[in-house]
Amino acid sequence: MFIDVRKSGIVLIQIILLMTGLAGLAGTQEISDSHLISVDWLHSNLNTPGLRIIDMRADIRDYWSGHIPGAVYLDETVLRWPQAGIPGKLIPVDVFGRLLEELGIGQKTLVIIYTEVNNYRATYLGWALDYINHNRWAILAGGFNHWKSDGRPVSRDYPVIKRTPYGKRLETNNRVRVSLEEVKNQRLNETVLLDVRPPEMYSGERGNWKRNGHIPGAINLFWASFLKEDGSWKDLNLIQNNLKSLGVTPNKTVILYCGQGLMSSHAYLTLKYILKFPEVKIFDGSFNEWSSHEELPVETSK
Repeated sequence: MFIDVRKSGIVLIQIILLMTGLAGLAGTQEISDSHLISVDWLHSNLNTPGLRIIDMRADIRDYWSGHIPGAVYLDETVLRWPQAGIPGKLIPVDVFGRLLEELGIGQKTLVIIYTEVNNYRATYLGWALDYINHNRWAILAGGFNHWKSDGRPVSRDYPVIKRTPYGKRLETNNRVRVSLEEVKNQRLNETVLLDVRPPEMYSGERGNWKRNGHIPGAINLFWASFLKEDGSWKDLNLIQNNLKSLGVTPNKTVILYCGQGLMSSHAYLTLKYILKFPEVKIFDGSFNEWSSHEELPVETSK
C-alpha cells in the first residue's frame, strides 16, 4: 500500500497502487479500496488482459485528438434517459448490461475510467457499476491531464472491441441507490440528506428547474469543496470535520442528491471509499425529480 502524506505527516488519502500478483491478473485481481489507481499503475498494465479503459471526457473531439492507448470513448449522457417523463435517470439495468457487453466488459473485467481530471462523469459510471454489483472499477487519479503532462503515451487509434457476454444475470444493489418514495419517508434521526450542489442552487437563487430551492431537511455542502485546485483531495481530517459539523457522521445513512445524480456520484466516492462511511446512497432522481412533483415542498432559505 502506498500512502500520500503531507510533510506534516497527515494522511490525505490511501491508494493501493500495486498488489501481490497484480501484473497479468486483471481478470481476478483485487483493486484499491479507494477505487483510485495511479498513472504509473495504468501505464504498467496497459496491455494486461481483462482491462477495459473508458474515456469519459466532456468533448469527443478531445478523444479524437488523443487518448490513452486502448481507451474507448463513452459519453455520460448514454447512461441516462427519461423514466416516466423524468429526464436524467439511470438507464434500466438490462440496457446497461447491453452497453457493457458492447464495450467488451464482462463480470471479471477491471474497468478503468478517466476524465480530464477527477470529476463526476467518471464517478457516475463507477456508482452505476456499484449499483449492478460490478465492483471491479477504478478512477485514474488526476485523469488524462495528469497522464499527458507526465509524458505517457497517447493514441488516436480506436480499440478493436468484440461484444463480450457479461456472464451472469445482473442484479441491483439497493444499498447504493434510493427512490423518491424512500427520500419522502426517510427518518431524519437515522439519515442525513446531503445536497451537494453549489450554495446558490441550494438556496434557490439559481437553477433551471420549475421550482428552485432544496428538499426540506437537506443540508448543503458543495461536492467540489472536497478538492484542491488541481483536483486532488484536501486534507481528509478537514473534510471529515466539516462533515461532522453538519451532522454528517459515519453512524448515519447518508443520502446524496444534486440536480440529476452526477455531482452526487463524486461525493459518493469521497464518503464511501475514501472516508469509509458504511452507508452512502444516491437519490439519482435528485432535485430534478423532487421539484417536478408540485405536491412536494421545496425550501428556498439559505
